[in-house]
Amino acid sequence: MKLERLKYMWILSAVLYLFIVVFVIVGTYVLEVSIMTTLALLVLGILPFMCAYNELALLRHHRLEHQMQERTDELQKALQVAEFASQSKSDFLANMSHELRTPLNAILGFSSAMEHEAFGPINNPTYREYATRIYKSGDHLLSLINDILDLSKIEANKQVLKSEWLDIDIVLMDVMQIVSGYPDYNKRIISVAKHRDLPQLLADAKMVRQVLLNVLSNAIKFTKDGGKIKVSFKVTENEDFVVHIRDNGIGIPADKLEMVVKPFVQVENILTRSHKGSGLGLALVDKIMNLHGGKMDIISTVGKGTTIVLTFPSMRVEKKNDIVLS
Repeated sequence: MKLERLKYMWILSAVLYLFIVVFVIVGTYVLEVSIMTTLALLVLGILPFMCAYNELALLRHHRLEHQMQERTDELQKALQVAEFASQSKSDFLANMSHELRTPLNAILGFSSAMEHEAFGPINNPTYREYATRIYKSGDHLLSLINDILDLSKIEANKQVLKSEWLDIDIVLMDVMQIVSGYPDYNKRIISVAKHRDLPQLLADAKMVRQVLLNVLSNAIKFTKDGGKIKVSFKVTENEDFVVHIRDNGIGIPADKLEMVVKPFVQVENILTRSHKGSGLGLALVDKIMNLHGGKMDIISTVGKGTTIVLTFPSMRVEKKNDIVLS
């Protein structure tokens, strides 16, 4: 219903009702019209108003639907643009893996050769110090780039799982050897809880190693000198495989727990400035666990520490009747 038509309906209704009122007054005192006829005429005069009101309500409803549809279309277009931009970013970073890592590996290789004087002595000690700094800076930069590229590769759905039966103890041993080279390793007490023979996991060994390394690195980073870190394993009644990594570090505020698994979101600027890292460690862990059909849970109290719970689903856990081929 057009607005002009509705306007004319209102005018017509007003004129008609005014005519009926005049007729009723004249009819009551001059023509002696009955009360029933008078009431009928008054009701009849109200009908055009009711029709006009109904048309107005319909007009408003249609306009609101039209506005909502326009807004929905705008939001869908904006969402498509954002998804395309995000996908383009992920594709770009995933494809940049070779271009970024290759020169960095060259920097690390050459600076390591200079640091260890592989091709002859460097008489100037300052140059040796520079070579050491170059190597450490390049290694740190490579770790940051690896985190970003790995996360982008998962987001771009280009990460393929290379599942194999693996022994979690062996993977943990490799990770412990890596973190033992960290400057703060000897200032923390890191232990592994005693456990019986564990079933093997059907998982990507490289990714599981990355998961344990990221979680342990975080625990070491945010635990003060003399702090304790404990790793434990268990198989639940549902035959899920669960890894607990506990520390008594600084902890995470309850209102920030959801943020730590979001990539590129910094929970605490002060902590970020005082602790080196990409801030993608737990976000990457969460993505990798999801790829395996598992999950990561975080239990934390400020000032008391954090527990990371990694759960692998039962379908990836060796059963007693399974035949595991090495």
